[in-house]
Amino acid sequence: MLFRNHYPMPRQRVMKVKLAVAIITVSCLVLVACRIVETGGDGESSVPALVPAPASGVADGAADGPAKPPVPDFSFENPDVTASTNIHYTGKYCNECHEITPVEGQDSYLMFDGDYKRLCRCHDLSPRIYIHPFDITPAPEKKKRMPADFPLENGQVTCLTCHNIYWQCQKRLFNRNSLRGAPYPNRTEFCYKCHAREKYEKLDPHQQINDDGEIIIETCLICHTEKPDEKHATFKDVRFLGDIEMMCRRCHHIAGNHSGNADHMGILPSSHGLQRIEAMEEKYNIRLPLDENGKMTCITCHNPHARGVIPADRPAAKGAGSKHRHRTPENLCKECHQM
Repeated sequence: MLFRNHYPMPRQRVMKVKLAVAIITVSCLVLVACRIVETGGDGESSVPALVPAPASGVADGAADGPAKPPVPDFSFENPDVTASTNIHYTGKYCNECHEITPVEGQDSYLMFDGDYKRLCRCHDLSPRIYIHPFDITPAPEKKKRMPADFPLENGQVTCLTCHNIYWQCQKRLFNRNSLRGAPYPNRTEFCYKCHAREKYEKLDPHQQINDDGEIIIETCLICHTEKPDEKHATFKDVRFLGDIEMMCRRCHHIAGNHSGNADHMGILPSSHGLQRIEAMEEKYNIRLPLDENGKMTCITCHNPHARGVIPADRPAAKGAGSKHRHRTPENLCKECHQM
């Protein structure tokens, strides 16, 4: 025997163990039967093979919810290379992107027919994460402003438009991000290579009150299709120009989990999570709005408005102008997660 008890096992405990064994046995038989039905009884699946399902996008262990994008199927030529390996600035991993080691000014011999979404497979190029859209055609006005050495592919912006990939292949030419024309005093200066400085330099969508204490309607229209009625409108009455998260990411570059080393974006709260949200709203007289699909988004936790835009006695005004714009500046995480 692998295990030995020094004392007789009580009768009730014996019965519980036997019941547990019976349940496990029946469960296994059911699983085997289901597998036989799925494979048609001959071991060959009768349905297409599926990529393993990603983790559920539901908070607090809810049973179902929106699936997150599948993890890319990384494949590399070198056995010592993984998705976390920095293959740049080494000069020894050319075959991860090139069929033949290229020479500057000649054919680059790119793999995957030059598809940068596959060439740059280690980088998260998801539109909801990446700082700049790609595979887009610049407007004529912007195209005229673009430097001549910022290449387009079939008239569209790609990774190569902003990044000098050749620099990343040379061990002696290290430059952070390899932005064309670098170095720059700050990242924004690089943006002005294509974007008009006068249109963006002083733009702050959170500057919503003028010196006379009046709402700046033009600022409201940066995110809203029309100025909301700040005194009476509810969240359901407010109309946005687009996806809330994407509008925030136009200025805020938040990569990876956010926040607290957990991805809160796009999460559909469980029933228990919704109860906690409602309890917090009642306790602190605040609003923790979800998006139109009932998912968490940036403004669930952060109040994007300046203090004074929404009357102070309204729940939607709480947290305006606070540090990090948290709707409950001192205890948001602790209250929601009952820490």
